[in-house]
Amino acid sequence: MTESNGSDERDQRDQHEQAAQAGRQERMPDWEKRFRAPRVSLPDWAEDAPDRSLFVSNATGTYELYAWDRSTGEQRQVTDRPNGTTDGVLSPDGAWIWWFDDKDGDEFGVWRRQPFEGGADEPAAAGLEPSYPAGLALGRDGRTAVVGRSTDEDGTTIHLVRTGEEPVEIYRHRESAGVGDLSHDGSLIAVEHTEHGDAMHSALRVLRPDGTAVADLDDTEGGTRELGLEVLGFAPVDGDTRLLIGHQRRGRWEPLVWDVATGEETDLALELPGDVSAEWYPDGSGLLIAHSFEARSELFRYDLSGRALT
Repeated sequence: MTESNGSDERDQRDQHEQAAQAGRQERMPDWEKRFRAPRVSLPDWAEDAPDRSLFVSNATGTYELYAWDRSTGEQRQVTDRPNGTTDGVLSPDGAWIWWFDDKDGDEFGVWRRQPFEGGADEPAAAGLEPSYPAGLALGRDGRTAVVGRSTDEDGTTIHLVRTGEEPVEIYRHRESAGVGDLSHDGSLIAVEHTEHGDAMHSALRVLRPDGTAVADLDDTEGGTRELGLEVLGFAPVDGDTRLLIGHQRRGRWEPLVWDVATGEETDLALELPGDVSAEWYPDGSGLLIAHSFEARSELFRYDLSGRALT
């Protein structure tokens, strides 16, 4: 059999299979079609290149990452693994797709990256051995990343990774910890940690890229109180040292703004029943507050200068 004949036969088999699948789909009852319909996540877009998006879909039968260039409408499958891939993030400039490559879904692996337009995968943090992931933050300069790792042997380590350079370890502890966020200008790194020994309630530490400490906040008071903190994100403005965090000081999670340079804390005290969450407006002047209560949700703007909720 010639190569062209073999190719023709494969094409014919593919066509027959597609026709058979279409026939099965046509005969399938509506409830089964709904059950089998592919699922698609909401897209995340690159902060500085919003036309470039990343989403997750199980259109092939397993959940994989897909790139979507909204300026052209082009979509393409980024990953293709037997057990699927769901952990991925776009670099702020939209140039790279980072994805976590574990083995058989055991969450132990390494970060890889692929150009947004497509191409070969490459190690995203060359020099770092496989581990459980412990947070990731990508810099806006396109060449800096903060990578958290966790292993049974080393506990938690956090590394500053720059393109073309060896990773630099900036944090290490036996207890669990993770990367919270990288400031807009790349000068500050927020870490959630449990050095006090209470794995359920994190404290916060802010580091410089060289690993030196800038500020600490610990509502557990050394592990004696069951009050946790979480990182929600630095203000999205160069040189701004305010960090939005979540706290449990009144028995539920609520937002607070902590200036890590001065130590000033701005407690919002929203007096809204139910659950609240927050994120920054792009200019850092206010917060978008999402409020959920009795199966209803509503959005507010909290103005930080006038302390007004609208």
